[in-house]
Amino acid sequence: MRLFIAALLALSLHAAVVQGVVLDDETGNPLARTLVLLSPLPGTPAAALTLRTGERGAFSILSVRTGWYTLKTSRKGFADTEAGQLRAGRPGLPFEVTADTQSTFVQIRMRRLPAALGSVLDENSVGIPDWPVHLYTAKKPVRRVAEIKTDDRGNFRLGALDPGTYVVRAGAGVLDEYTSLLPTYYKYGTALSTAESFRLRLGDTAQDLTLRPVKGKLLEISGVLGPPYIPDTPEQLTLITDTGRRVIATGPGPFTATGVPPGPVELLVEGVRCGGYTRLLADKDISAVRAGCLRLEPTAVDWRMQDSPRPARAYPVTARRVDLDGTGPSRPLRPGEALAPGNWELMVEPSAEYYITSIRSLFSGEPATRNDGWFGLFLSNQARLSVMVSSRPAALSGVVSSGGKPVAGAAVYVELFGPDGRVQLWALRTSEQGKFILPGLSPGRYRTVSSFDFDSDDPFVMEKAVAIALKEGDSGNIAIEMNLP
Repeated sequence: MRLFIAALLALSLHAAVVQGVVLDDETGNPLARTLVLLSPLPGTPAAALTLRTGERGAFSILSVRTGWYTLKTSRKGFADTEAGQLRAGRPGLPFEVTADTQSTFVQIRMRRLPAALGSVLDENSVGIPDWPVHLYTAKKPVRRVAEIKTDDRGNFRLGALDPGTYVVRAGAGVLDEYTSLLPTYYKYGTALSTAESFRLRLGDTAQDLTLRPVKGKLLEISGVLGPPYIPDTPEQLTLITDTGRRVIATGPGPFTATGVPPGPVELLVEGVRCGGYTRLLADKDISAVRAGCLRLEPTAVDWRMQDSPRPARAYPVTARRVDLDGTGPSRPLRPGEALAPGNWELMVEPSAEYYITSIRSLFSGEPATRNDGWFGLFLSNQARLSVMVSSRPAALSGVVSSGGKPVAGAAVYVELFGPDGRVQLWALRTSEQGKFILPGLSPGRYRTVSSFDFDSDDPFVMEKAVAIALKEGDSGNIAIEMNLP
C-alpha cells in the first residue's frame, strides 16, 4: 500500500494543470457554462476530457499527462473556438505538456455566429408584420436553411447562422385587402437569377436587407386524396414548396390548397404503411390531381462485392430526406424499414476496409449522384437498392514539416476534386511526429494542403496544394510543407 501511495504521489508531482478563461470577443465579458474539450493528438496516450467553465468563465483541468493537445470551446450562439487561432474560424495551434510543465494558461475569445437583419416593406415602405422570410444557401445545390416571421413593424432577425454566402427571400401571402404577394428575393425579383447574395463571416451582422414583395397571382391546387391502399389507415397530404410545407388534407376526400406560389410543388402522402409522392410545376391553377397512398414495401438492399460473384456483408447506412424546402435530419436506416417515396440521400459508414463504388435503384437503374459523401436518388413505393462495395480502397498518408522539422498537430485538408470543382473535403490533424493518414478513399484526384489559416471559400486556397491521383488499392504518400501565413 505504501508503495502504491508513493507511486501516486510521484505521478502527481509530474501531472500538469491546464487552466484558462473564456471571454466574449466583442464585449470581453466572461462566458460561464461554456463547454471545454481537451483533446490529445494521435500518439498521446491520454483520453479526451470535457468540463464547463465556472461563473467567471474560468476552467482548470488537473493531472494532464505529458503529450500534445488541442483545446476547444463550444457555446450556443457562438462559433466553436480553438486555443491559439490565428483568426476566428481557423484551426487552433496545438500545445505540448512536458514533464517539466507545471501549469499552462490559455485565454480563449469566442465570437458570435453571424446574423442577418432586415425588413419586409409594402409599396409605401411600411413594414408588413407577421410575414414569412426565408434564408437560402447561395451555392448550389441551393438549400433553405432558416425561416422566421417579421415582428409588428415588419422587421426580422435571422441569427446563429453558419459563416457562408446566402440569399434571402420574402415568402408568399395575402394582405388584409386580399392583395396577393409573390415570394421575392433581396434586392428584387422573383427569380433566383435576380437575387443578390451576401457573405457572412464570424461576428458579422448583415444590415438593411430590405425586401419588397412583388404583387402577383397566387395559385390554387385541388384534387382528391384517394383512399388508402390499406383500409382504415390514417393518412395526410402535405404540400411542399421551396418556402416551406403545410398539411392540406387529413383523410380521403377532396382537397384544395390556395395561396400556392408559382414554381415546383411536391405533394407527399404519408400513412402508417403507405405513401405517395407527386411533383408538379405550378404555373397556373391545377385541378383534378389524384394523390394516392400506395402500400410501402420494406427497403431492400443488395450488397455486392466489386469484381466478385459473392455478396458483400451489410454495413450501416444513414439516410436523410431531401424535399424542396430543404434537407431533413439524418438517421440510421433500420433493416426492413419502409421509406416514403421521394428524394433521399444515403451514406454508408466510412471505413478503412472498403469504399462504395455505386448505389443504384434496381427499378430505375439510375446510379445515385454523389455529393460530399452522400448518394442522392429517387425512391418509389418499392425501394430496392444495389450497393456495390470495393474491398480495395485507396489511402493517403504523409508528413507535414516546416523548415525541415515535422509539425505536431498540423491542420491538414484533403480535397477530392473533379471537373466541376470540389467533391468532398476532409479536415484532420497530424500526430506528434507530424504524420497523418486518411484511409477508405475512392479512386480519384486529390489535393492536400496544411495551414492554420485555411478558408474553404477562398478560391486560391489550394494553389499551394500537393496533388496526387489515386487508383483503387493505392497507398499514396506525400510530403507537405506547412503553408505559413
